[in-house]
This record gives sequence, structure tokens and C-alpha cells, in this order.
Amino acid sequence: MTTQRDRLHEQVDLVLTNRPLVDPSLESRLDTISADLRTAGHTIVELCPPSRELSLALTHLQETRMFAVAAIALHQERIGSVRIEPGTDEQRDDVLDGGQPF
Repeated sequence: MTTQRDRLHEQVDLVLTNRPLVDPSLESRLDTISADLRTAGHTIVELCPPSRELSLALTHLQETRMFAVAAIALHQERIGSVRIEPGTDEQRDDVLDGGQPF
């Protein structure tokens, strides 16, 4: 029987192991994410006064990029299997409670 501790060890191995992109076309997804977040960052810098909140907003953009890259790298085999139309509220059916994908 697999214990919760065993599952956590599996999760550690999953998220802390480098994974090269198996499909070069995935690189364009990373480039698009980075470009869109850079645009958002420049907009925030232009519109917000220097402050702790501005710094946090930029830090969270960096964090957002990190998680988006991780989503692509960790789940490459699933890319293309689930599509959500932009601008809709359709929810994926492959996410467990707590937001953990399986």
C-alpha cells in the first residue's frame, strides 16, 4: 500500500528532476509565455509608482513564469490532450481537489 509519505517522495522526485523538452515545438510555448509576461511587467512598471507592491507584482510575474514553465516541462506528454478555449470559464476535468493535477 502506498502511503502519503511515499506519494510525497514521488512528488519530490517529479518536481525536482530536470526534464528536457521532448518536442522542440514546446519551446514556442515558453517563448509566448515569457513575451506575454514581459509585456505585463513593462505595463506594470509604467503604470505603478515605485513601491513594495510594485516589487511584489514583478516578483509574482516571475513566479507565474516559473510555474508555467514547470507545467510544460512536467506534463509534456499531456500537451495537446486538453484544450480550453481562451476567454471561457471551462474547467479541466483532470484536476483533483486542491488543484493538484494527476
